[in-house]
Amino acid sequence: MKINVHLTPYEVTEERIKDTTAVVVDVLRASTSICAALGAGAREIVPAESSSSAIQLASLLSRDSILLCGEREGLLIEGFDLGNSPFQYTPSVVKGKTLIFASTNGTPTIIKTRQAHRIIICGFVNLDVVVKALSETSEKINIVCAGKLGQFAIEDVVCAGLVLRDLGRKIEQEIELNDGATAALNLAEQYQDSIPDIVANSYHGRYLTSIGMEADLPFCADLNRLPLLPVFNDGRITTAK
Repeated sequence: MKINVHLTPYEVTEERIKDTTAVVVDVLRASTSICAALGAGAREIVPAESSSSAIQLASLLSRDSILLCGEREGLLIEGFDLGNSPFQYTPSVVKGKTLIFASTNGTPTIIKTRQAHRIIICGFVNLDVVVKALSETSEKINIVCAGKLGQFAIEDVVCAGLVLRDLGRKIEQEIELNDGATAALNLAEQYQDSIPDIVANSYHGRYLTSIGMEADLPFCADLNRLPLLPVFNDGRITTAK
């Protein structure tokens, strides 16, 4: 099995991703909030590349059945219903709804992988479920770290490395890694026992603390808190059956 880890989304091209299984990692916070929303009963999530495209998508649908969700610079976008805190995605708010979701890093990265054969959304909160799904595929795997504004984000890379570590323990076949995957695995082995600290002390974690969102950090670092498998297909994210 061949696995590539792309440390930033800028490394991803259509040629590299086509006909593979892609895994998008955005620990802070799109992956986590997507899992929270689906776990709370959202019908589907439609990722948008920008807030303006989210508004345009919403204009085509009945406002009664959708919620506009997302953030810019970590904060709720004016006129949107929800931001990007996983705590906001509760059953009473999102159950049965279609969520139009635009985040700074996560949703553009998800859309960028659309040529892949299968696209899975991963965070610390659903790590084991993702590893199980990957153990059942024979396709080449591309793990794409969303990062922050196109730059390396340690929390995403450590999460990708833990996927590699656990997948290696689960399958018998040999795994061929690119250099990004080797780096991710080494970081994961170094920090596997201090995930909450890595999340809190990361550049993005410190930024979220500075804008009053520090309560989200332990949630995003909580291993296997939300054991479900979000998959992106035909423009929508739903829970795999």
